[in-house]
Amino acid sequence: MIDMTMTERFLTTLSILFPPSVIKRITKLMKQGGLNIKPRVYAGTSIFWSLILAIAAFEVSMTFIEPRLAWAVGVIVWLSIEALFYLLLIAAADNRAVKIEEVLPDALQTISANMRAGMTTENAIWMGARPEFGPLEDEIKIVSSKSFGGKPIADGLREMAGRVRSTTLERAVKLLVEGIELGGEMAPLLDEVARDIRSTNALKKEILNATLMYTIFIIFSSVMAAPALFASSLYYSEMSVMIMGSRTQLPADIPVTGGFGILMKGGSGPLITPSEVNIFSIACILLTTTCGALTLAQIRYGRVTRGLKLIPIFVICALAVFFIAHSMFQSAFGFLIR
Repeated sequence: MIDMTMTERFLTTLSILFPPSVIKRITKLMKQGGLNIKPRVYAGTSIFWSLILAIAAFEVSMTFIEPRLAWAVGVIVWLSIEALFYLLLIAAADNRAVKIEEVLPDALQTISANMRAGMTTENAIWMGARPEFGPLEDEIKIVSSKSFGGKPIADGLREMAGRVRSTTLERAVKLLVEGIELGGEMAPLLDEVARDIRSTNALKKEILNATLMYTIFIIFSSVMAAPALFASSLYYSEMSVMIMGSRTQLPADIPVTGGFGILMKGGSGPLITPSEVNIFSIACILLTTTCGALTLAQIRYGRVTRGLKLIPIFVICALAVFFIAHSMFQSAFGFLIR
């Protein structure tokens, strides 16, 4: 317990580097994501790991590139890790919102049925909390407990909308609050809102079907085509270097191509080695697959953060295609330079 307290104090101290506005934003996202970690502990954790990985990247880069570029690599790694921690919060909030949106029409119709049975609005909402509603059950219980404690039900619903990162829920709550304040019949209103949400979900499914060709193109280009082309470029550079090494009788003034550069026989001119091509190819594959996963999520779901869970799958598959294609090139054309 002492070690845990010391760790929390250390991470909380690190979080002072963030301005209060950032901590406030992190706190809101953690509530929307249903996370039980202290916001300042999470912020301190992000600073700690980003600094550790940035220093490690700087030390590794110093052995390959000049110090100025190594500093740039360290800063990029630090910013990337911080952005990743922030995107993880957004992804958690969005995933929770998606789960709530999926069961929201059923919950509204359940509350409507309770009202038609003669229950008051507070009791109908309380009885609408069912285990199959997942995160929405917890939110309904929070609203009901506050309403029974004396808070107006409209205020409790508004607070619930603020705890969930969902435009659909926010619009539904706005209609419910207006109906409660105006004293209208709530049961027909709930049924109508539920039907509208179902219609919206059906329209989203149609959009998914309409964008299927874009999905196939993005997956094919980023996971299969690009890695295969990079593998061919890597094999070409290896083959060029091997052919260049076998030319020992060329005059000093005749240029010999190697990889993507030109190396003069006298030793002048740039030369890109196969190992550099390999590093460049892997870096481009990582960037291409990451952008492809995020673009795919934006097209399919309208939320970039839902592509975070696709990034590891895209990266692993693309790297597998890259190394397999390179091995196939070596097996198929290796006899030409023996």
